[in-house]
Amino acid sequence: MSHIHADRRPSSAPDQPLDLAAAGDSLMDEARGMSSGRAAKSLTPGAHEPLTQTLVALRAGVHVGADRLNGPATIYLLRGTATIDSDDETIALASGQWAAIPRLGSDLRAGEDAVALITVAPTAGSSDVSG
Repeated sequence: MSHIHADRRPSSAPDQPLDLAAAGDSLMDEARGMSSGRAAKSLTPGAHEPLTQTLVALRAGVHVGADRLNGPATIYLLRGTATIDSDDETIALASGQWAAIPRLGSDLRAGEDAVALITVAPTAGSSDVSG
């Protein structure tokens, strides 16, 4: 494991259809090489856009947290297992499942190596929050 995090990549919308499974495989390979055990790729432009989507890969046992999200958010787990823990509830996810992410105090933890698509619809006046 040579790096903690991958180099930051500029956000941009794909110019052609994206194979999420292949992109997830590539990100998981990258996550395995990071001491943080995670890697992410923005699929759509970020700040001040009406919708942001991020593909995230987490090795088993790794978690990411966000104190708050900057708008309503959902997660689609492409593979693996994961849980979302918030102050009010725990949501268990398996491959192929979708859920709304609680806006406050959410923590995403991979039970098995996991790849997820996270979508956020930022609300007016909010700033981007990275986890």
